Amino acid sequence: MDMYEHSSSSLNTYLDSPVLFYAKSRNFDFGPCNRQNVSSLSKFISHRIILEYDLVLRALEKHKFQAIEKFIQEIFWRVYWKGWLELRPQVWKDFIEYRPQGDTSSFEAATAGKTDIKCFDDWVDELKETNYLHNHTRMWFASIWIFTLKLPWQLGARFFLEHLYDGDAGSNTLSWRWVAGLQTKGKHYLAKPWNIRKYTNERYLNFQLNEQSQPLHEDHAYSIEPFPYGSREEKLNDYLLLTDNDLNFNNRKEFYNKYKRIFILTLSNEKRIIPISRKVLEFKDNAISSFKRYYPHAEICDDTFEEVAESIINFDVVYPFVGENLDYINQLESDLQLNINFLVRREDSFCIPLCKKGFFDFKKNIPEIIKIITELRNALVASPQSFAEL
Repeated sequence: MDMYEHSSSSLNTYLDSPVLFYAKSRNFDFGPCNRQNVSSLSKFISHRIILEYDLVLRALEKHKFQAIEKFIQEIFWRVYWKGWLELRPQVWKDFIEYRPQGDTSSFEAATAGKTDIKCFDDWVDELKETNYLHNHTRMWFASIWIFTLKLPWQLGARFFLEHLYDGDAGSNTLSWRWVAGLQTKGKHYLAKPWNIRKYTNERYLNFQLNEQSQPLHEDHAYSIEPFPYGSREEKLNDYLLLTDNDLNFNNRKEFYNKYKRIFILTLSNEKRIIPISRKVLEFKDNAISSFKRYYPHAEICDDTFEEVAESIINFDVVYPFVGENLDYINQLESDLQLNINFLVRREDSFCIPLCKKGFFDFKKNIPEIIKIITELRNALVASPQSFAEL
């Protein structure tokens, strides 16, 4: 079964009925062998094998909004994080430019799972073995990392990106900042033993954490930068470039077939600012191989893409959002004087400007977003050839 079939099967199974219990059971981490209370779809969503907006509409085809509202909100958290970072790209730049100084023994002990905090050490092993952690556990993990172990949040965020199948620049970076008290100024998240005991079903007992620490502080205030691309869905060139974090073609099947050649960029660790584990690289390779089943003429490019780009110059590029892929493409555009036309989904271009403030303000727009994406899907069904004119 390829990754698209696997994701569709997993989605259908979850939406049949488990999603109805999401709000009640979502905060419990029953361990890596029991994930029935969560969807486990994040690795497909982060690579857009499942598009966030399609997932919302699929869920609403089966259930009323009020019955699955919390699940819908959690999907839109990922949209919100990406949009928030898109308007403040300097946050990402500062994160990747951070370099630690001094003794590294505490960091090495933490990433080896040798802290003598059993729950934390177990989660380190689980992260490396399964490339996943429950969302609530990620919050506990980050809090222990920052406030009990006193390690830089940036190193923790990099550690997650190294091992998570679903790691991405927006949700990962900004979630760590939120736990630290930097995202919502002065409001941090302190993991507490009673909370961990309760929501791990009493699996972890008799341990102590720092419950008194103050939130982190930064002097820098990040101003909003206008999103430079707006909505662009018009084919301008004969060559298309995709990256491993947007492999969705559900609403672009015929559109992509208009290109003479399709290139899929997957960066090796030699080209990455933050190297990722072998298993995460393999996951991305499998996702791209699945894409090729539907577009056999697509060509996989890693470090050889620079040679391809030198001879072609003009590309349409599926916009990859702020992160490693965009950094690489922008640098290549500058070095080789490429002419790039970024293709930006209309749903994204509608949502990004709504991410200027906190999630509470964004959340108020969810009904309107659902209305917009429903209209877009209906228009595509009525006239599938009119993609560029939508």
